[in-house]
Amino acid sequence: MNEAAFRAEQLKALQGAETGEPDPGVIITGMRLDDGSYHVLSRYGDPVWTLPDALFAAGKKDNQKKLNFDRVPPVFRGVLRTCVAHYMLAGIEGRGRPKGSTIHNLMQRAASYLTWLDDRGIGRLSEVTPLVAQQYVDFCRSLKSRKGEPLSANALVSRLVAVENLQILSQHTADPMPPPWPESSAKHLAGLTGQGNPYRQEAKTTIIPDDVLGPLFQSAVDWLDRADDIIDRWEQIQAWAAHGLDRTERLNRANKQGWSLGEANSAARDLQSACMVIILVTSGIRVSELCSLETGCTATKEGDYGDRYHWMRGVSYKTGAGPCDWLVAELTHRAIAVAERLASPLQARLTQTIAELRAANPRDPAITRLSEHASRLFLAVQQKKNNRIGTLSTISVIDRLNAFAAQCGLDWHFAPHQFRRTFAVYAAHSAFGDLRYLRDHFKHWSLDMTGLYAMNRQQDAELYDEIGLAALGIKTDLLEHWLEPDAILAGGAAEPVRAFRAKSKAVATKHDRADMAKTLSPLVHIRATGVAWCTADTGGCNGGQGAEKTRCGDCGNAIIGESRKPVWQGIYAQQIELRQLPDIGPGGQERVERDLQRCRKVLTDLGASEEELDDVAT
Repeated sequence: MNEAAFRAEQLKALQGAETGEPDPGVIITGMRLDDGSYHVLSRYGDPVWTLPDALFAAGKKDNQKKLNFDRVPPVFRGVLRTCVAHYMLAGIEGRGRPKGSTIHNLMQRAASYLTWLDDRGIGRLSEVTPLVAQQYVDFCRSLKSRKGEPLSANALVSRLVAVENLQILSQHTADPMPPPWPESSAKHLAGLTGQGNPYRQEAKTTIIPDDVLGPLFQSAVDWLDRADDIIDRWEQIQAWAAHGLDRTERLNRANKQGWSLGEANSAARDLQSACMVIILVTSGIRVSELCSLETGCTATKEGDYGDRYHWMRGVSYKTGAGPCDWLVAELTHRAIAVAERLASPLQARLTQTIAELRAANPRDPAITRLSEHASRLFLAVQQKKNNRIGTLSTISVIDRLNAFAAQCGLDWHFAPHQFRRTFAVYAAHSAFGDLRYLRDHFKHWSLDMTGLYAMNRQQDAELYDEIGLAALGIKTDLLEHWLEPDAILAGGAAEPVRAFRAKSKAVATKHDRADMAKTLSPLVHIRATGVAWCTADTGGCNGGQGAEKTRCGDCGNAIIGESRKPVWQGIYAQQIELRQLPDIGPGGQERVERDLQRCRKVLTDLGASEEELDDVAT
């Protein structure tokens, strides 16, 4: 049917549900075909509603797109159908229209809640009292995760928010539910508000540690360097299959060439995983955005000064931003090029299948479904679904990454958001001198991304925000350390910090040093010179660079903490070595003595004794 008729059917379904006289045969969900018409997916009376792919991010499994009302106690099926229909077609007043995953989550959580009510002999939502609702909160708090631990605050609030939403949506039914906790909220009950709550938990994604990320990334690059040989073998297998050779013949041919089909297929799989690792580490995109990448998603632009900027395009689903461009490294383009070669045979099979379907029936809904995957980079053959080809699910991507890490000898379990947050923290650290990656990645020394935004408006602004927050967190931690009474500091700016630290004991109005650091960090300019922390907010200084490593030692803008002590010990030892050279001339000797005095002053301020300095000198 055309779009007008389809929307009219959905409106009829919604009106019938809210008046208590729904028509089981009226259409509730459908998918838009390539010609603009709609194909029916579900009718109101169906036991399972299928949501259209358009409501979901790339990489969602089919079972995550279905709403199974048979899982709901019969006494509540009618009212939940009405609630879900209203939520899906009209949403909740004051909020945006829900996406597919949000609808599915509401259905799952509401079904659990209604099952809990049914087990206690409660058959109507209107019978739910605040006492009953509080008992459900206690029940949820008693639940354990798969690891046998109490539910996290996020998992708990997800269950309780579903109850709140169900209460709002039930007002459009003949069985409205009263407010479950009139003087509280799901967030408060889950421990996400206030201080001192025993259920309060910090929701932070773990950063991938260096001893995991380093070997993982190096292994991925090693796989990428062997891509040509791996793909040549894998393409040979595809060619044999295309020519009609059965598995036995393919095995024999492979064995004659000194390799096996299993090894070739496994290597191609690991190479695809290596491409995923490189793209995620060097771009900071989400796993769902990785799944959205398609052939031809890269572009290279040249800046005003000859710099080459490498871009990658995909789709950002979480914020509704749609198509997004990410600034990436040249290595990212290499990984994408390899992924394109690996995807090519499966893309060709999809294209052929689509052509055959179109020849048989131009309006076959399978054409639209398959077309969504025809250009995707990360495809897989789904053996449990008659060898159907489709985009890897986000769950499968994580499984692949964990398997790849295991073959690297790493014992680590990845979470979907982990690469993004790790990228943000590494990028933020690089701005403070621990890495030099940011300079190459953003072509920009500071975290002010104005220049890049001017170049390309279709960027992932949220990623830059995460980098900024990570940088602010690093700066806050640094300032908090400087404000500690016993923190050892050197450098020209150390004395003002010590004076402020002593003075603040009597006049401080902040809750603690961490609170004070959070207040000060946006106001204080900090950058790393490699040998010190520079608090100057103007440029033009070469301190810490080249032959001027010691300039920060007596600069009034420098603060040197204990973490830089080994660096200064190394410089001191080098100056001792230079002093012993016979051919550096009077000017050289004078320069060495000056640098030695700077090093001795810094090291002494950092607590080094004369014996330690003598040890370094020897």
